[in-house]
Amino acid sequence: TRGLHRAARRRVPFPVVALVGYTNAGKSTLFNALTGATVYAQDQLFATLDPTMRGLRLPSGRRIILSDTVGFISDLPTELIAAFRATLEEVAEADIILHVRDISHPDSAAQRADVEDVLEGMAKGGTIEEDWRRRVIEVQNKADLIGGPAAVPPREGGVVISAMTGDGLPDLLAAIDSRLTEAMETVRYTIPVRDGATLAWLYAHGEVTSRRDGEQDIVVTVRLLPADRARFEMQSGERDPPARESAG
Repeated sequence: TRGLHRAARRRVPFPVVALVGYTNAGKSTLFNALTGATVYAQDQLFATLDPTMRGLRLPSGRRIILSDTVGFISDLPTELIAAFRATLEEVAEADIILHVRDISHPDSAAQRADVEDVLEGMAKGGTIEEDWRRRVIEVQNKADLIGGPAAVPPREGGVVISAMTGDGLPDLLAAIDSRLTEAMETVRYTIPVRDGATLAWLYAHGEVTSRRDGEQDIVVTVRLLPADRARFEMQSGERDPPARESAG
């Protein structure tokens, strides 16, 4: 079922943002706060047994798919390891990983290390890319329990929030927007004038920075996320692929 879901999302080329974190870090509460969904959120192990996906529009107008995953725990029983890792397959597809931490917990630093150890193990096993850290935004959650976001210094590249009160959520959405923008690649395509559908796709899913119309072809320079570029070139490859080149 998860494989079918992932295949369906590849045909809907929106960036995927995955929530990961130690159990009871507040992932499902954050998911609910951002999407208005009603996902089961309780203080217990494996409250989220399967990834849950919802669409979300960022302040820039860009649409993403937000994915909630199972909570991490340390010293996982052997018989559960395979099932646990299966629920984390969504992370391999994610453009951005939100590492949600309960910064009010006395063992918050150890929990952070446990999550990173699991992700690093997945990278060594080839499940996710080895440079997964570049995709991570650390979300320091439950700031309301220790004086509010203003009282907590954010880690480098991180955001301090309270999913329960909503404090810091605009900053988190802005950070996601910014990270996606940083990851975009500039590419130049030559598209036949008759292929209006391809041109429309680029306008809908990228940022067209220049366009030159000729009698037979249209040359566009567009900024795309790596995943969107790959999807576009894979889809166009099924027909006559547009000519392309990287643009500085």
